[in-house]
Amino acid sequence: MGEALAGVSLTWVLIRATGITAWCTLTAVVVWGVVAAARRSGGSPAPRAAALHRRLVAVALSLLLVHMGLLLVDTYEPFTVVQILVPFTASWRALPVALGTVAFWLIIPVWLIIRLRSQRSRRWFRHAHLCAYAAWPLATAHYVLAGTDALTVWSLVILIGGTGAVVATLAVRAQTSTRVG
Repeated sequence: MGEALAGVSLTWVLIRATGITAWCTLTAVVVWGVVAAARRSGGSPAPRAAALHRRLVAVALSLLLVHMGLLLVDTYEPFTVVQILVPFTASWRALPVALGTVAFWLIIPVWLIIRLRSQRSRRWFRHAHLCAYAAWPLATAHYVLAGTDALTVWSLVILIGGTGAVVATLAVRAQTSTRVG
């Protein structure tokens, strides 16, 4: 293991680790959100389920911000703030980086609505959550196309497991909604 990391910067390892962990947490956000919505009776999920969902969003966003911040200090492939925040401005893998940038911008409305939950309307709540559903596949594409470890066996296990969980949860939710409606 030590030989495998020889010559690899700690920053690069942390960029990869925070990116993968952010994706796993975002996957948990989607799965838990769908489960909590399916289990709710009446209008809102149970307070504990909603609190866990909010915490998972905060953790995912925090990991994502650390991931992005580390890209700013990396010396191997330096990024600028503009390249991180504006899609298609990165010189390295412009499309995969842009997918990650757009996913980031789609997560922000969800976080804002959660932070302002006492002032949100049901319509804004739904729109924000549609953004989250759009963010997950974009983040997944970013992981696969930009992630230097994406095609390793351990990473494929994570990707397939997480994607399977999201697809299965959404399928069960769709089936349940069809039966109820």
